[in-house]
Amino acid sequence: MTNLFDVREASFDGAAVPGELKGREWDLAVIGDGGIDQRSEAACAYGKEHASTCFQLGYSVEDRMLLLDGTKAKYGALRSRLHGCKRLLIEATSLNCPEIINLLRSVREERVEQVSFLYLEPSEYRRTIQGRLSDYRDFDLSNNSRFQSIHGFMTDMSNLPPGQAVFFLGFEKARLAQAFEQEEALQLWQSHAVIGIPAFEPAWEIDTISNNINQLATRDYVFQYCAASSVDAAYLLLVRLLNEDKGGNSVLVAPLGTKPHTIAASLFVAEHNSYDRAVLLYDHPQRRSGRSYNIRKWHLYDVDVAVQR
Repeated sequence: MTNLFDVREASFDGAAVPGELKGREWDLAVIGDGGIDQRSEAACAYGKEHASTCFQLGYSVEDRMLLLDGTKAKYGALRSRLHGCKRLLIEATSLNCPEIINLLRSVREERVEQVSFLYLEPSEYRRTIQGRLSDYRDFDLSNNSRFQSIHGFMTDMSNLPPGQAVFFLGFEKARLAQAFEQEEALQLWQSHAVIGIPAFEPAWEIDTISNNINQLATRDYVFQYCAASSVDAAYLLLVRLLNEDKGGNSVLVAPLGTKPHTIAASLFVAEHNSYDRAVLLYDHPQRRSGRSYNIRKWHLYDVDVAVQR
């Protein structure tokens, strides 16, 4: 079976705009909140400068509605914005999973041929240090919310037979535990824990494992590994798990880790959510201002979309 998305990856060291990206242009750029930290500000500025048109996209968890340039809007309004677009830049540093997956839904329906994701990797994340060595592994990145479905990707897990649940893990230890507390049906699913190795920074994977170790010890996880910065490896991992399940059961994806892994999860769910083959589980964390420091690398993921007949 041919995959809908074909991902090509390029990475560039340093905080300045890479020379290789200075000449790139898109028909449309979609950005999020550029005021979160230095890298989101730089990434949004790049999107504005390198596309013919640009707009800001958000998502209201309370209303389960999109926000187009700050105004509540239904999905059809987003689709209209993408009509006629051939080359789309999605600024993933500032956008979250709900915006990304809705954009990919529009990409399929409006037959956008080429999509690029921009992601700026930080030099360091903000940590909470309270005097004990163990506290150095605590990160101050977001205020976690409850797991809630995204309009257009809603599934009642109580009506699904148990399948495979894939958790892309990050630094925040409460998120994995909360998933099982809220969704009791997950107890019967085969659980996979995906660790980002190689990590953005050597030893950051130890923070991920240490912060999730208590929850990981409570059940029999299958451990999977792919580079923290690789959209392609994470996407192909999910496709492999889907293809290996000959019973046609669901693959549930919980993107709790790096943004490249969130992009991969969104690609996978957008491609396979028909008939509940792919199910999204997401907790809508509210990112804190100043959550990271400086810019280590620029990543560009070019995605070719197969023509659907």
